[in-house]
Amino acid sequence: MKDLPLEPGEEEIEPSEELLFRQITVHLMNNGKPSTSSFGPATSDKGKPSFSRESVVSAKDAQTWHNQHAKSESLGVWSVSVDEAASTGLRTIDDSAVPPAPWSQKAPGHCYVDYRAMEKRAERECRAVLLRFALKRGQVPTGDDEEPTA
Repeated sequence: MKDLPLEPGEEEIEPSEELLFRQITVHLMNNGKPSTSSFGPATSDKGKPSFSRESVVSAKDAQTWHNQHAKSESLGVWSVSVDEAASTGLRTIDDSAVPPAPWSQKAPGHCYVDYRAMEKRAERECRAVLLRFALKRGQVPTGDDEEPTA
């Protein structure tokens, strides 16, 4: 896979154990757990599914921001690490310095996992690997949810 160029203001996040928080909405949930598509891009993401950086924002604050600004409510926060994304060949991009479109807002600590240059089959495989990492870790506690799953 060839990496596509970054936009001005975007920066690759070096592999680390830092967690990337993903808001799981009703359409990303299946029987109370994230679905297989949860950690990959929707068509509207253009290969850039949104996450929030643990080093910048707490899981609770990321979920609160999401629920105040997004169309679909977050039912829970799940996560993968930058290292886990890198283990699949995906890079993680901090785009928080890129100004949002005039009609939108950008979440605190916004970043994305870069699927843009990936073929569909490889994308499905990477989504499945990231889902397994997230399920193994369990739901990230935010204080608003019931006991996190493990």
